[in-house]
Parts: sequence; structure tokens; C-alpha cells
Amino acid sequence: MAALMLAGTSTTALANAAAAADAQKGDEADTNQDQREIIVTGVFGSRAVENAPISINVVSSQQLAQHAAVSAADLLKNVPGVFVNSSLGEIRNVVFSRGISANSLDGASGYYYVSLQEDGLPVELATANNFGPDYFLRPDLNLARVEGLRGGTAAITGPNAPGGIFNYISRTGRSNPGAEVQLKGGLQGDLANPYYRGDVYLGGKLNENGLYYSIGGFYRWDRGARDPGYAMNKGGQIHGNILYDYAGGSLLFTAKYLDDHNAWNEFTPAIGATQIAPGFTKTSSNLPPANAAHCFPGADGSKECWDPTKLVHARSAAFGLKWNHDLGDGWKFENNGRYTSSKTDWNTGALISASPMTDVVTSFINTNAFLPAGTINYYFKNSGKLATTNQVIPTPFGFSVQAVTQNNLPNQNLLANGIFTQVAFVQHYKSENFVDQATLTKDWGGHHLALGGYVALSKLRLHQGGGGIGFSTLTPNPEMLTATFTDTAGKVFQLTDPSGFQALGTVGGNDYHGTQKQYSVFFGDTWTVTPQLTLDAGGRWESINYDVSNQTFAAGFSPTGADGDALTLYDNNVPSVGPVYNTKRSYRMFNFSVSAAYEFSSNFNAYIRYTNGKKAPDFGGIVAINTPAQIATVFPKPQKIQQIELGLKYAQGGINLQVFPFYSKLSNVTTPQTFTYTAGAQAGQFYSPPPVAGEIETYGVEMALAARITPTLSSRINLTVQNPKSRNFGSWTQGPKRDGTDDTITLIAPGDADNNPKIILRGGLDWTPIKGITLFGEVNHLGKRAANQANAFYLPAYTTLDLGASWDVTDRFKLQFNMVNVTNTLGVMSWSRSDSLLASIDRQGLAKGAYDPKGLYPILGTQPRAAFLSANYKF
Repeated sequence: MAALMLAGTSTTALANAAAAADAQKGDEADTNQDQREIIVTGVFGSRAVENAPISINVVSSQQLAQHAAVSAADLLKNVPGVFVNSSLGEIRNVVFSRGISANSLDGASGYYYVSLQEDGLPVELATANNFGPDYFLRPDLNLARVEGLRGGTAAITGPNAPGGIFNYISRTGRSNPGAEVQLKGGLQGDLANPYYRGDVYLGGKLNENGLYYSIGGFYRWDRGARDPGYAMNKGGQIHGNILYDYAGGSLLFTAKYLDDHNAWNEFTPAIGATQIAPGFTKTSSNLPPANAAHCFPGADGSKECWDPTKLVHARSAAFGLKWNHDLGDGWKFENNGRYTSSKTDWNTGALISASPMTDVVTSFINTNAFLPAGTINYYFKNSGKLATTNQVIPTPFGFSVQAVTQNNLPNQNLLANGIFTQVAFVQHYKSENFVDQATLTKDWGGHHLALGGYVALSKLRLHQGGGGIGFSTLTPNPEMLTATFTDTAGKVFQLTDPSGFQALGTVGGNDYHGTQKQYSVFFGDTWTVTPQLTLDAGGRWESINYDVSNQTFAAGFSPTGADGDALTLYDNNVPSVGPVYNTKRSYRMFNFSVSAAYEFSSNFNAYIRYTNGKKAPDFGGIVAINTPAQIATVFPKPQKIQQIELGLKYAQGGINLQVFPFYSKLSNVTTPQTFTYTAGAQAGQFYSPPPVAGEIETYGVEMALAARITPTLSSRINLTVQNPKSRNFGSWTQGPKRDGTDDTITLIAPGDADNNPKIILRGGLDWTPIKGITLFGEVNHLGKRAANQANAFYLPAYTTLDLGASWDVTDRFKLQFNMVNVTNTLGVMSWSRSDSLLASIDRQGLAKGAYDPKGLYPILGTQPRAAFLSANYKF
């Protein structure tokens, strides 16, 4: 057996020239039970998937062609053991495997434990809140296959990504000569919202001296699954490669430019987090209306504008070079490097929460809590009619509260004084990445040795704008509310600007910039003890260094505001630039994995593997350490991941079966807390008690089956059955002495790990009744999941059905029809609360027994029914 690749997931030098040729030809190999799938992820050199002692599966070109995927993450539903939440749309998705899932209800950091890669290198090195790889990864006709490695060796083959590695492998002109055009049209949102897309691919030989090329890309425009009144996705990409194949190796140059605009769905009001609330449907959008666009002042005196129709504008340029060379005498060398420059400009809504308009927390955010006695009148922006009248009542505590005295708002039966909060979310991210990995291998006796190094240098910068906060109606396609304030003397002030927003210029957090530097050394040895028995061991030493500077902002108030008008209150609280705080953290980790594999026959292989790895905080985790007290006291430690897996792989005739029983333990999951001593010798100083370290333990079995039932009928099934449990999660409460001697811990009772289904099933059939026509369908089932760590309630299980048909009209021309979620089933993927704005983002704060099945709990649902028709022509 060839050795495991214990260094990364790039296509490495092959064990021999024949294997190299097979690997290049196998880039596009269709999943077929009679054909040996060749993988390049997680192995030293290409391997047949049946023989590789790792938990890896391939999404082939045939499967890619059949699926009407919403996003790059959607394709990973074809890999057993992987949980995918793509309900948000093309971006901000959540992916994890084998219970490695802490904080997985938050789409802002959905790739914390896994690495999304293109051609063996990470798409984006730094991950932070609302910044990660799926802003810059789009599947198109250039995609040849996806290889999914779960757990196990991911701890040593991926940079700080022990949960899994998902490698999106591109076509080359050698593996796919020719040209192809695809036109695709559809209707999303229960067959109501238009979708248009065009893809193109061109590749082949440039000369007779081993020079090949490929180029292609796509452009797409659509309204999404829940139409906000403007496009949800618009844009595309172009990318390609040039391959020089010479006698002793190859050079592959790659380039990509992406320019895309995307938004995501927000939470739809629902009763008990199980059924859509009256007045709303599965296709309702609550994103801000187009006429909410407005301009606002910046803390540095600049002026910026926000327009929700501009969405998240992502741009990325990437250039890579991969070199494979046979040095002779069993020595082989590979170097894979890439430079990427990316940025995203945000014009979206955020914190779109169903909440009472009298919520005190919201009043502090929009500065209404500081108003004197008087009256607030809210008006419907479009008609100008009165929506509510609120009485402002000062309290003895220095702030005001409100009481609604007249209410003409819609859907008040769902929530008393209910509205949607709308935050004009403005962010500007910019990143630069350079990553390079070198691997040297040597066959020596019965050993296959590997030694290599990895360097990844990243810069990330965030500049935020204060677009303000407003209220809108609690309705589909909501209408903004404008407001005036009248004091007791009868003077009228404009509380919101004409678009319906106030607290303009107030920034919700810090700007920051910083660097992330990763250096790794890896090694591996695969020892063929006998023709049947193979032992391997490998390790990865990793150094990760962060240097982050947070630009803070000081509270500001001016009686005349940024516009100099005392009667316009919406711009009176623009903050000023404050001090910069610097945070440095460094991590040194050693991960290792060992296995024993035995080939019982040419058809049956088995292995057992133990992996011990760590997950250091990501860039966003270091950014969150942003006050002098936190910088002095908060030093988060890496999480620890241990896994034991057994692999059973059988392939013969029309059957290909893989079974992976596994045990996985994620530990040291902490949330730092900081308190202030108010008594004792250290009064006035800050301190952080030892963080409460939770853990998630999962037992499970993953299974992948492909079977040819008859010459015209085949099936495939991916099934995961698991039992994820959590314990030791909790938090500190400062004691009454406030000197650190009587602080107490409140632990959450052990229970089911939140957002972890016990069953994940994807099964399908392909039937070719006559030559050229194929009918296909898939059933998807997700088991129930605990809604939070306290197991306050459970998100219900659901099952969806996808159907399709393809017709090879000629050898070159193909038509295909897909219908997704045929039964229009509602699957609940995430949820929130409606108690207040603060509660809406605190899912863990809902205690067991506090859940009200008749209460309002907004949800994120699966994509509603959609249909697509595509036409492919190959030249």
C-alpha cells in the first residue's frame, strides 16, 4: 500500500510513473462500482479509495452533474458523516463532522473545524466572524470532483482543521480536453423566483511538447429562495490552469478571479420553532427593503452609504504554481504554492430579529433610552400613516422606558408590540494569503517515507461602518418605520432619518488588522510489513502566531450632530476614534496519527486508526481579546480532539461498501470570562477565572454504499448513525464578596450535544430505462437535534425528496431537469428567540423548562421547492 499523505491535501508525487498517469486520467473519474476511484486527498501519492486507510469519499463528476447545488457546501451532503446547513444560501454555511461541532448554530463561523480547499490548498487561511472560505468558493464546470476527508488524519493533513478536509479539484486540459457550455434556468422559492446561469469550459493541448490549458467560469443572477425584492445572488468567476507535463514531472499554473454579490436568508417567525407563523410562509423574506438605502457619517469624519441591494460584494484573485518532479532512485518532490488577495464589502441587514419595540436593550442601542419625557410617533415609511405612539417615561436610574399607547402595526397577534429590528450592516474585509507546501518522499525497502514543510502567511483587515439601526413591520418584505420625538414643550425632533434608521455612525465593534503566521513540519512512514499488513505513523508540528491590533472607538455625543442640525437626533451619537490595543498569542502543537491496515483479499480491506490532535483558536478568537483586561488575563488554550476509527472497505462486482465505526471526543471547549475585583487587596483589577471546559463525545457509524442492482438500475446510500453527548458546559458567576474567593460555577446538565443529529441519510437511485435517458432521485433525512446545550427542546427531524431526469439528445447535447424538495418540506436548520434583541442571539440562554411550544421562535428553514432546466453542449 502507498503511504498516507500526512502533510496536506495537494496532489503529490506518485509512487511510480504508471500511478501518475492513472491519477491524471482519474481526475474526472465517475463514481462507478466497477471502477477504482483514485484519490489525492489525505494520501502520499494517488491511491485507490478502497485501499486508503482513511475515512474519505469522493463526489464524482457524475454526481456533481446530477445535483442542483445551492452552494459549494451543498455538495458535501454527498459525503457520509458530514452535517451541512446551507439554509442561508450561497454564503455563511455551516459544515462539521463526527460531533466536532461546538458553536455550530452560528453561521458567522461555520467552518471553524474544517478546511475548504481548492486543488490541495486552503481557499482562505484566516477565519473570523463573518469571514471565511465560502465567500470565495463557487463550483462550476471547471470542478472535476470533491474529495471529503472526515476527522482522523485531517488533524495532521490540514492546517489547524482537525474536523475534516474538503478538497475541490479542478479539471485540467489533459484530463478533460474539449469545450462545454451549460445554460441553466430555474424557479426557486416554491417555483416563484427566477434563476439564470451560464457556465463555460474550454481545455486541451496547446502543443506536442506536453503543454495543456483549461479555462472557464460562470455568471449567475437569481432572486434566491426567499425573494427580498431584489437579486440575492449576482456575479461569477473565471479561472483556469496551464499544465506543462515533461518526462520527469509536471508544472501546473493556476489562476482565478471571482467577482460575486450574495445575501443570505434571515430567521422567519415560527411557532414553537416548528411551524411557520400565521402571516408568513416558507418563502417569506424579512431582509431590508431596497428603499432603506441611506448615507451616514463615519467615526473618522468620512461619509459612507449603505444600500442593501449591493449585498456582500466578494472579490478574490488567486495565482498558484504546483511542481512535481521525480528525482530518481525512489526520491520524489512536490511543491504547491498560492498567493490570494480577497476582499468583501458588506451592504446587508443584520440582527433582523422579531422583538418588542419597547425592548430596553434595543433602546440603548438606538439611543432612545437617553430621551427625556415626551412622545415618539412611528410612521409607515411608504404611506406616511401613523404606526404607533409611544410614551417616553424617565426612570430613577438615569434612562427612559417606553409604553405603547396606540398601535396600528400588523401581526401583533404574534408578538405584542412586535417589529423586526434592522441593522444596516457595513463591513469591509481585506485579506492577503501566501501558502506554500513542500513534500519530499522516498521509497526505501518496505518503507515509504515522507518529510515536508508548510508555511502560511495571512493578513486580515476589517473596517466597519455605522449604518445604524431601525424598525420595520413584522411582515414578509417588511416596510421601514420612520419616527419623530416630541418633547413636553411641543418641540418636534427627527428621531430617524428619512429611510427609517437612527444611531447613524455608531460602530458595533472594533476595527482591526493583523497577521496570522503558520509554520508546520510533518513526517510520515508507511511500512509494508507483509503484502497484506501495513503500519503507518505520522505527525505534524505546528506553530501558529497571531499579532492583532484593535482600533477602538470612544462614545460620542453632539447636541447638533454630524449635520449641525439640533432637530435631527439620528446622527448625534457618532463616536470618535479611540486607542489601539494590540494582542499577541502563539500556539505550538503536535498532532499524530497511527494506523494498522490489513488486506484480507483483493476485494476486502480493513484498518484501525487512532488520532490525537488539537485545534488552536482562529483569527477571530484572537480578535475577540480586545480590552486591556482581556489582553492581560485571557489566554485561550487549544481544543483537543481524539478519534478512534475502524474502516471496512469491500468492493466486488456491482457493490462498493465502506463502513466506518468511530469514536470522537472534542474537549477543552471554553468561553473566557472576565470579572473585576471590587474588594480585597486587588480591588479595581481585572481577573479571569479558569474557564469552564466542556466536551462533546460521539459514538457513531458512517456507511457509504454504491450498488448496481441491474444493468440499468443503480443505487447509492450515505448513512450516519451517531450518539453525540455533551457535558461540563457552564459558566462562572461572581460571588457577593467580589474578591474572587466565592465565585461559583453553574454547570449545564449532561445531555445531547446541540445541533448534532443522530441520523443523517442521503440515498438515491439512478435508472436508465432506455439508452440516453436517466431518471434519478434522492431522499434526504436529518434526525432531530437538541436546540441548545441545555436541551431546552429539539429541532424536529425532517425528510426531503429530490427528483431529476437527463436526456442525451446526441453525443454532444444533453438536457437535464431537476426538482429540489419536491414535497416542499420545511426542515428547521436553526432558530432564535423573540424575547428581546439580546435574547435573539442567545440561544444557549434558554433553560430547560423555559421553552414555550406556543411561543414565537423564528427559524431558518431548508430551501423551499425549486426546479431547474439545464442544457449542456460539448464541442
